[in-house]
This record gives sequence, C-alpha cells and structure tokens, in this order.
Amino acid sequence: MPRPRGGGHEQRSRAREWLAPTLIGLAAAVLLLWHLTDTYLWQDEANTAVLAVRLLEHGKPLAYDGRNLISDDNYVAMDPKTIEERTHDGRRAFEDCVRRGVLKPDGMWTFHPWGQFVLAASSIALLGRTTLAARLPFALAGLATVFALYWLVFRVCRSSLMATVACALLTLNVYWVLHGRQARYYSLTSLFLVLTLLAYARWQQGARFGATVFVAVAWCWFQVDYGTVWPVFGILFLDAIVHALRADWRSAWNPVTAGVALLGAIVPFLFFYRLSHRQSGLLGTWPHRFQGTLFNINEYVVPAVVVLAALVVLAVRWRRLPEIEARLIAIGIATIVGLALWVPTVAPMTFVRYVIMAAPVGALLAAWLFVRALGGHAATAAWIGVAVVALTPWLCQPLAPLVRPPRGSSTGTVLRSELSLLRTDIFSHRRDPNRLVIEWLARNAVPTDEILINYEDLPLMYYLPNRIRGGIASFRAEDDASVPPRYAIIRRSVPFVHWPVYRREVERWFWTPVPVRAPDITWGNNPDPEGHVRDRTKAADLLFFERTDTEPAAL
Repeated sequence: MPRPRGGGHEQRSRAREWLAPTLIGLAAAVLLLWHLTDTYLWQDEANTAVLAVRLLEHGKPLAYDGRNLISDDNYVAMDPKTIEERTHDGRRAFEDCVRRGVLKPDGMWTFHPWGQFVLAASSIALLGRTTLAARLPFALAGLATVFALYWLVFRVCRSSLMATVACALLTLNVYWVLHGRQARYYSLTSLFLVLTLLAYARWQQGARFGATVFVAVAWCWFQVDYGTVWPVFGILFLDAIVHALRADWRSAWNPVTAGVALLGAIVPFLFFYRLSHRQSGLLGTWPHRFQGTLFNINEYVVPAVVVLAALVVLAVRWRRLPEIEARLIAIGIATIVGLALWVPTVAPMTFVRYVIMAAPVGALLAAWLFVRALGGHAATAAWIGVAVVALTPWLCQPLAPLVRPPRGSSTGTVLRSELSLLRTDIFSHRRDPNRLVIEWLARNAVPTDEILINYEDLPLMYYLPNRIRGGIASFRAEDDASVPPRYAIIRRSVPFVHWPVYRREVERWFWTPVPVRAPDITWGNNPDPEGHVRDRTKAADLLFFERTDTEPAAL
C-alpha cells in the first residue's frame, strides 16, 4: 500500500521540533550535575544534610542531639547580653534557640519545613553520608523543573517554540543553576512553583480531579518552603474567584471550597512549625531590603522592563488570547510584583536565594513576550531575545539608577559578570576550605577530639563524628565542664560572630599550626553573589591550630 505523501516531511518536522528541547535538557543536566561533588557542603547545605541524618536516626530533625547544636545563624536575632551564659553552658545556648522559636523544647528543628529533610534523608539512606547523596536529589529536582516548565508553557500556550525558549532562559540563568546544585530547598521551591501553576491550569481548564490535585500539590509546596507560598496562593485564589464570579457567581463556591480545604490542610502545620512564635532579626529598614530585593529580581530573575512590556502586550491582546494563557501571564506578572513586596517584609536580609526560585516564572514571562509580541518573525527574534537576556545586562540597566546593588553584586557592562562562574564554580576545581580542613581532620583526629570553629561549623558535623564547639551561636565555645578543644579553626574573614569569645578561648591554650593551606573565605560554596566577593586564589590562609603545650597562638 503506498505511503501517504508528506509523511517523511512530517516526521522530520517533529524531529526538529524536539531537537531543541532535547539539547536544552542535556545542557541543563550537564550544568546541574557536572563536578557536583568537587566542593564539600557549606554551612546552609550542611544544615539540610545534618538534619536529614538526624531525621534518619531519631525520626525527627533534631537541631540539638545532646552533642552538637544547629542554630539559625542569625547573628542579628541573638541577644548579645546572653553571650556569657551561652558560651559556657550548652544548655543555655539551646534554650536561647527555643526562646527565639528556632526549635522546639525537645530540640526539634522548625525553622524550615521538613520536605527538604525528607528528600535528603531518603538519598542519604540509599547512597550513604556523602556529598553526592546530599546534593543529587536537589540537582535532579532542578532538572525536573526544566521539563515541568516546558510542559506548563506548552500545555497552556500551545507553542513548542515558547516552551523551548522558556527552558533555554531558565537553563542559562547562572544563579538559578548554582542554587539548583545546592543541597537546599531552592530547586524544590522552583519545581513546586511550576507544578502548582501547572495543577492550577489543569483545574481551571476543567480537568478531572483538578481542584484535588491542585490542593495536594500546593500543600506539598508548603512543606518545602512555607515562606514563598503565601503571595502566590493569594494571587491564584483571587484569580480563581474573579474568574468564577465573571462566569457564574454561583460557581464561586468552587475556589472557596478548594481554598478552605488547602487552608485546613495547612493550619495544623502553622502550629507545628510555630510560625506565629518566630522571632527574626531584620537587617536594615524595609525600603533598604526592598531596594535589594528589587535589584535581585531585576538582575537575576527577570528584568523589570520585560515584566512591564509583558503587562502592556497582555493588556492590548487580552481579548485575542486564549483565556487560560492570558490568566497565566497575568498570574506570572502578579507573582513577580508580589514577591518584590513580600520578600523584604518577611526575610531578614537581602539574598538572591530568597527570590531565585521565581526564575521559572521570569523565564515564562520573557519567552511569552518574545514569541507573542514579535509575530511572524517570532523564532529568530525570540532567540535573539534569549541571547540578550541570558548573556547581557542590557535589559536590566533601565532600573539601575533607581536601586543600589547589594554587597557582592556586579552587573557587568557588555556581558553578564556571573557568566564567569560557570567556569569557576562548575567546570573548574576550586580550593575549598571545607574539603581541605575536613579531609585533614578525617585522617588525623580521633572521634573524642573536640573542635572549636567560629563559622561553617555544620559541615564538620556532617562529615565528622566529633563534638563541635562555636559557630555563630558560640555554642560551648568556653565550656569548662569537659575536655578543652583539641583543634581550633578560625576564619578571620567572618564579621558576624562574637569575636571576643573566640579571642578569649584561643588565648587560654597553647597551639601549633596545622600544615593545611585552606583559603580564608567566609563561605565555602555559597551560590549567592556575596559568596564570590573574595578571590579564593588570593585569600590568606585561615587559622588552623592543634592544641599543644609548647607554642602560643594569636588571632
């Protein structure tokens, strides 16, 4: 029987259609997984990993297991008047964390929801207590986000070009990639943000069990990140209610019922996580934090001019667009604006990590603008737009005179300055202070040795069996009730610790330098711009001592 004409051409067209998304998926996999274990976990990652280990051991993520303490690392929130009590008595340090709402009286951690700990614990149970086990599930979640974003855009906007462009923009977002490689909730938040939007679109399109699936996915997102969800939940339910009222006022009960169901599922955890009792030291004024947040969104999530242009195009073309597509873009714009106002209100400081999870939404808005606004020349112009957004800071510059960059942020002039981090942080080997120090201690220390460290104490807890003193909380830094510390590790680059405590303790004993040349940088693998302020190849060595009776040391 003769083959229909055009069949081969159709197959070749489909193959070409899937070629670009396949290549982008492979590029995302390389960027998220390459050299994933080259550097050891830094402080925030080790927070996730240690709590995951304790979840496996105790059935709950204990911040205080009777040996070592995990605090919130918020120097501003700690009362300097209680320092003398906390540094000598581990129990007092623990009680201070309970008072501030960081953990419960039984030592259980509630400063973050448990979703990331459950995921990390599952991986550690399968792969062992390693760097790979801690980071791999989060990197895979980042990869899943790329595919979920493609499916969201393609399902709602019915454009493979737009879906491909959105995924390309996300994959080329350097800081999103760096955060996706962390053993931390960032990639999970991005993933569940996209999945929540996808579930919402299915619900609004009348899919079977749409509301039930949406409530379930939104609840899972809350269990991953209970800070970001609120403005997005508010925007989604407002959209659902307005749409229902416009269609048939009697159908407004449907989104209200779904909202009540979601709230009912969340309320017990509001008490469980003690959200109403949380005390957080806010750094600077709200306008100061707003400026920093606005800069980070404009520079690293989506340029403000793109959001404004998308709003104008949406207003002009609203009646000619499919309803669900127009509503999704409106939700995306509202999400960016909502986070710009919400984050400086609830977050203590200005960090890229507090907004980078919205990068998929930024990629969606930019892709939609490039494809829908440029008509018949969409493909060529859209890829030019990808190059401009991903490789240059040009579209970010109109907002530059209005906002001051946070510490460590560098915008570049012709090319984005963070592009160089692909080479240094992913494809090259870096001198990692945590790896160098921990590997030496693993070879030379015995489990009964106690270690004093002024910062990045949590990586030691993950990789080593020893009791760890110090950290920002100065936990047991001057404890006289047990053996003195055998080793002291001092980062002079850290400004946010109680320095008199460490000076006193170091000056009490005699020390000899340990022959490990580890760079004295504040953070080992911090993915934020602040983590790249100092050139680790030019940094002085941190102070690493072993206690002896022959030679004094000085800070």
